[in-house]
Amino acid sequence: MQSAEEENVAPRMYFIPFPTPGHALPMSDLARLFASRGAEATLVLTRANAARFGGAVARAAAADLRIRIHALPLPAETAGLTGGHESADDLPNRELAGPFAVAVDLLAPLFADLLRSQSADAVVFDSVLPWAATAAPELGIPRYAFTGTGCFALSVQRALLVHSPQDTVASVTEPFLVPGLPDEVRLTKSRLAEATLPGAHSREFLNRVFDGERATAGWVVNSFADLEQRYIELYEKETGKPVFAVGPVCLVNSDGDDTMERGRGGEACAAAEAARVLTWLDTKPARSVVYVCFGSLTRFPREQVAELGMGLVDSGMNFVWVVGDKNAAPLPDVEDDAAVAGRGLVVMGWAPQVAVLRHAAVGAFVTHCGWGAVTESAAAGVPVLTWPVFAEQFYNEALVVGLAGTGGSVGAERGYVWGGEESGGVVVRREMVAERVRATMEDKGLRQRAEEVGERARRAVEMGGSSYEAAGELLDDVRRRRRERAAEPGNK
Repeated sequence: MQSAEEENVAPRMYFIPFPTPGHALPMSDLARLFASRGAEATLVLTRANAARFGGAVARAAAADLRIRIHALPLPAETAGLTGGHESADDLPNRELAGPFAVAVDLLAPLFADLLRSQSADAVVFDSVLPWAATAAPELGIPRYAFTGTGCFALSVQRALLVHSPQDTVASVTEPFLVPGLPDEVRLTKSRLAEATLPGAHSREFLNRVFDGERATAGWVVNSFADLEQRYIELYEKETGKPVFAVGPVCLVNSDGDDTMERGRGGEACAAAEAARVLTWLDTKPARSVVYVCFGSLTRFPREQVAELGMGLVDSGMNFVWVVGDKNAAPLPDVEDDAAVAGRGLVVMGWAPQVAVLRHAAVGAFVTHCGWGAVTESAAAGVPVLTWPVFAEQFYNEALVVGLAGTGGSVGAERGYVWGGEESGGVVVRREMVAERVRATMEDKGLRQRAEEVGERARRAVEMGGSSYEAAGELLDDVRRRRRERAAEPGNK
């Protein structure tokens, strides 16, 4: 049995994300969140990502939070991965995705050895790293899966995999009802994640994820009760495991330096680029700018990039467009178009998204509906124009547009296969882009609902709010399990 002194020892929690910004950033926020609540947090990253995401952790540690990074070497050469790539967004083509996945799986024994050498009370692992749920099982450490998306999308995905309603329709454009949900949700095959389609190779991976559920003590979700309470309850019921909805975790970032270099670490150009974007926004009236960004993994065909750019020009609105490293094709008639002078800012690479969304000049966000973008816009109270591309992003769109009412759709009826975008052609034409951007920016009701959700998100993470309480409940669960382990024969 633990003594009173041992009971008061800070819970030692290890956090391990899949190595790509859309997973590492919220997991970094999560580690900082629990450190701020009294835990001793260790963020486990590959060496290159430790440098990339380490700035915020170092500042938090300097502010007396018990948080640190433990860096693991990625076994790239063993997996046949060349080029020094340690993050999915750094892969130049889909052909390297296989070796990269193998390299990530080879982290399993290194992580297990780390746990054996440390005194850990809990592991919070990325749900797409199912091996982390079973690493060093002899230690009996409770494992909590960080889902990476919300409970609505998880519930939709589970229903599709269990019931397969998509197999009953005759065409990819025929709507079907997703069964077993609290709301009427209709999708088409053209809007489904690749893993749910017949013959998909990624189903094997999803089966591994489901197998990992048996070793999972609960789910940690970057969401909040006011956004999807019924789906939090449904996912608990379906999986038989508690859900700790502790988000939006980006709200732990109140330090200006953290938002200014978020995801770019110590890169010399990051601060200058962030300052350039925010200085430009300072010159614009309140709620007059549409911010356009599709995350770190989206690669549009050249024709779609051009259609998007000209649609922004034709909309007549001020815009900041983050083209992204993977979409840096020539942009004819956009950057040099006289109509854009002073009205549009094209960013070829990266922008400080959280800081941009919080800026008073931003009135709407054109997004791929990755869950990080959804929660960041919700936290900022900014309405979104949804343009899903792949994975569960169409499910997130259904939540934002159909249930939360904080966004409108750009009209994408299908997405792209990641790595095969060039064969996908144009999904949304410039005329639609222009019309939908104008409509979203001018919709006062949409803006009001988004601002109300933003206020509820901020209340959720404050003392006494639903997310604040959920974080406390998870810490209580970790302490309870620690007591139980200490009371087991041989541990006294």
